[in-house]
Amino acid sequence: MGKKRSYQQYCSIARALDIVGERWTLLIVRDLLGGPRRYKDLQESLDGIGSNLLAARLKDLESAGLIESIKQPPPSSVKSYQLTARGRALEPTVAALAHWGLELLAAPRQKDHWQPQWNHVALKARFNPQEAAGLSATYAFEIGGYPHYAVVKDGALANFEGTAPNPDLLLKASDEDFLRVVEGELNLKEAIQSGLISVEGSGESLLRMAKVFTPKHS
Repeated sequence: MGKKRSYQQYCSIARALDIVGERWTLLIVRDLLGGPRRYKDLQESLDGIGSNLLAARLKDLESAGLIESIKQPPPSSVKSYQLTARGRALEPTVAALAHWGLELLAAPRQKDHWQPQWNHVALKARFNPQEAAGLSATYAFEIGGYPHYAVVKDGALANFEGTAPNPDLLLKASDEDFLRVVEGELNLKEAIQSGLISVEGSGESLLRMAKVFTPKHS
């Protein structure tokens, strides 16, 4: 690997881009926002990245103090990567970029792929704090078999991997049907009535969740 490129500008934006401005880097951060990931997990999620390039990006991020390698607890006991506190501080930036990019999303292109783990960032991008004011609720999701949940508390949002304890609402769907609803190709009410999407919780909770995750300027 050659010498790392720099903009050589005395500017905080330029300094930040020296670290995270390379291709794939912010997408690695996006994937790690959900929790620790194995090298294999990242390679599968980042379809199109070469093994050598992924290894180089991980090395750069580790050198910059944004990620660290860990060993997962038994029974897996495999090497994984997770964000450090410094790396997790990029979450608002990634979410803001995702929010800005919402208007660029139409129907997926033929070669596009999607991972349910990316819903962590999607929920942040679509979160409407005004609608969540005064609300305390837990919304759980199982998309393509991947369990995760969002905790909303008085205008703030926190996302977690795993099964939620006593959620106010649990939504289960396949990757395909979930995306069809998100894209507007499939009406949520019709998807529930037809059994394509399963919902456990009150109709009031479902309606409130839909409002909470509708961007203010969508």
